[in-house]
Amino acid sequence: MSRSLALSVFLISCLFLLLGYLHTSTAFDQDLGRHLLTGKIITYSLHVPTTNLFSYTYPVFPFINHHWLSEVVFYNLTTVTGTTGLFLLSLLLIVATWGLVARDALRKAHPLIFLVLSVIYLRILFERTDIRPELFSFLFLATVVTILYRYKEKFTKLIFLLIPLELLWTNMHIYFPIGILITLLFVIDNLVTHRKNLLNPQTKTLIAVLFLMGLTTLLNPHGISGATYPLRVFQNYGYTIEENQNPFFLLSLGFTKPSLLYVELAVGIVLIAFLARFKKTRLIDWLLFITFTAIAFNAVRNFPLFVFATFIPAVRSLSELLLTSLKNFSPQKRLIIIRLAYFLVLIFIVWQGRSVIALHGLGIGFAESAKSALTFFEKEKLHGPIFNNFDIGSYIEYRLYPREKVFIDGRPEAYPASFIQDTYIKMQTDPALFAKVSKKHNFNTIVFSHTDQTPWAEAFLRSIVHDPDWITVYLDPMMIILVRNVPDNQKVIKAFGKQLQNYSFPLPGDEKSLRTLGHFYGEIGLTKQLEEILLRLVGLEANNCNTLTVLAQIYSQENNPAAGLYSQRAQAVCR
Repeated sequence: MSRSLALSVFLISCLFLLLGYLHTSTAFDQDLGRHLLTGKIITYSLHVPTTNLFSYTYPVFPFINHHWLSEVVFYNLTTVTGTTGLFLLSLLLIVATWGLVARDALRKAHPLIFLVLSVIYLRILFERTDIRPELFSFLFLATVVTILYRYKEKFTKLIFLLIPLELLWTNMHIYFPIGILITLLFVIDNLVTHRKNLLNPQTKTLIAVLFLMGLTTLLNPHGISGATYPLRVFQNYGYTIEENQNPFFLLSLGFTKPSLLYVELAVGIVLIAFLARFKKTRLIDWLLFITFTAIAFNAVRNFPLFVFATFIPAVRSLSELLLTSLKNFSPQKRLIIIRLAYFLVLIFIVWQGRSVIALHGLGIGFAESAKSALTFFEKEKLHGPIFNNFDIGSYIEYRLYPREKVFIDGRPEAYPASFIQDTYIKMQTDPALFAKVSKKHNFNTIVFSHTDQTPWAEAFLRSIVHDPDWITVYLDPMMIILVRNVPDNQKVIKAFGKQLQNYSFPLPGDEKSLRTLGHFYGEIGLTKQLEEILLRLVGLEANNCNTLTVLAQIYSQENNPAAGLYSQRAQAVCR
């Protein structure tokens, strides 16, 4: 492959990569705020906290923080560049990571195969595009894989870089055992490949590097406990998080996972290529493929690991299969086939690019969906103790700590599993238990993201909005704030309080926000408010099947003559 052609296909793949990452990040709705807060605390205290600082329920519960160094990097970068620098860092990390594996794959790749597999593999990667410490893990994984493949071909001093890299990895993200696992797979490959000379210098050096990598994992703030923590992290994990679940399990629950289709497609393509060239495949290619396919199918969050661990052998094997197949055709026919294939591949890339843009849109920066709610909390001088749900705890910490602490945040491992299962979850479906816990902690405010669609959260919201002891003072497409109906809160209640039947908050202008607010109104039984939102949605998208169906059902229950009209439109659209 000529350098110009290699550069062209690489740049096309990078452009496609950026289409998936150049969108407004929702990381603040998840854990980013807490990461920045923790990074600030570590920077100023020069100490990594070993207990749960941010919660008043279990403030001394032991907590092992494996991404503390990532948090320090994130925080200090934002002090210099603001969040724009953080966004740019995420782009730099993912482009550098992709660049490492793409460059190595291109050395023995057919450009057509590289382009096709790039699109498929990047669609898998787009499952997780927010700014998280795991971005460092992706970079380290790609570095380990590329160095070890180079070392397999011939000795390179870069092999010793794996030792300090593992030290960094241990303190930046919990995926650090992956570096040791990949190195172990290359050791196994070396031992089998050179089984007649087990003590050859290449193998001995690799084993020594593996041993030293293992030792560096002890160099973390928690010592041996920290080094072995990834093996124990789920022993105290009382909350089921989507990203940790088997993708097939999520599908059985009704979750849509478009990225799973691309994982299955990639696995199928690579497996066919490997089997078609079985005698010429290398053991290490099989070891990486089998290991990281199993890891990917174990949890959705592991999809990117599959991407960076198997892309190089996938491209090489499929390229060799294509070149072997083309030998059966005359030069003239090969030229026609290649040109037609290029044309089809470009159409495929454009189609996929449009699909990626439709998924997230294009943009830069961060969306803080709970920003207005917490600004209201501060402006109106509300105070805790706060009862909040799991999803929004980290953002509350970011905005209110140390003045306020939370009931719970997004770290299941930072709380006893029994507390999450027997208190946090059960109190949302049992009003008597909620009253008991509320009395124990003297709740004064409830700050809740009503986009939480767990059964217990929806049950809690249906109940609490009817409770006369709690008055709603704030509502937006994501958040609801209630205050206890006591004399101390009468000023804010008189200014902003709403009873259930009088819910009337400004409607958002975008479709996504309208739908989330409409879902909330539907869950708590506010039919008139839901009807208003549905009519607004019909104005934005006249032929949406779900909107027309729900509106027809509401009008039918009200004996409204418009029910027939909307029912007919729904039947026509929903076919």
